[in-house]
Amino acid sequence: MTLCVAWIRQVEDTEELVFATDSCLSGGERWHSGVKLFELPRKDCLICFAGETTRTYPLILNLISSIKFDEHLSNPHTDISDVLEYLTNLFSTLCNSISGFAPQSFEDALGDFHFMFGGWSWKSNEFKVWKLSYNHDLKAFLPNQVGKENMFFDFIGDETEKAEELLIEEMSKSKKVLSKIFDMEPFRVLLEMIRKKEYDSIDGAIQIAKIHPPGITEFFGVMWPSIKGKKTFLGKDVNFDNNPAVKFLDPDTCEIIGDDIPVKIEDPLEELYGINFGFVKDCYPEGKIKTGLTKREKHTLKTIFKEVAYAQFIGKALLEELENSEEA
Repeated sequence: MTLCVAWIRQVEDTEELVFATDSCLSGGERWHSGVKLFELPRKDCLICFAGETTRTYPLILNLISSIKFDEHLSNPHTDISDVLEYLTNLFSTLCNSISGFAPQSFEDALGDFHFMFGGWSWKSNEFKVWKLSYNHDLKAFLPNQVGKENMFFDFIGDETEKAEELLIEEMSKSKKVLSKIFDMEPFRVLLEMIRKKEYDSIDGAIQIAKIHPPGITEFFGVMWPSIKGKKTFLGKDVNFDNNPAVKFLDPDTCEIIGDDIPVKIEDPLEELYGINFGFVKDCYPEGKIKTGLTKREKHTLKTIFKEVAYAQFIGKALLEELENSEEA
């Protein structure tokens, strides 16, 4: 199966909802790069699963298609509680329509699987997460809202009790058990359980995404199995043909790689930065970075520096080509 976790992470005065999972798919064979965390056609919610992929994949694909082509479901003014109601009805109808499974029972044929669904509820002005599983007595999917003694987290999949034990230990290390406020402790538990080979069904690179209020999803890649490893995204290795425009995490420090900008630069030259000269000059008065830059300003600076570096690279390559042609 797998191990998935969702929790509210508090960063200073801001909260964000985080989903993370391993990448292992099994069921007679083993896939180490299976997508298990899904972005839906609306940016305020996520869904992940644990269990039978022969059931979960068709259900999630039906949900994605339904939201994409339904004006009501895809409208951000439709609260995720309404999406949840549709989701449970859809999944129940689809599962109850399965036929041709004789001579085994429907319960055996359906198998064991669970979902975690959640996001930002504008009606309640808060994050909400539900665990969903099929109830054979009621012949329907039932949602159970996440939240334990004011600690907003939950696991689905294998070894969930062990995962909760490790989470308590991780919180104790940072002396945060009583505060009940999470940073990246659930991520570290997932990382530890993947690295420990005793949990055979929990494997593969971590997949992770966040939802920022008021409902904006952000997916991240992960350096795997460590900062010295490869870039991965949704369990797969990143290469030139598959190079998503996302930020990447160091799994051991949980810090974003390559997100820094230089603290100091030489006195910027107008011929180097062109139309961006004034902006760069304003961000680096006297050659030192100005305090209080916004995220957008930092992003703009990184884009400018990349363009300048690329222009310098092309210029150098053309000069070398010209010199080589003259020598010939």
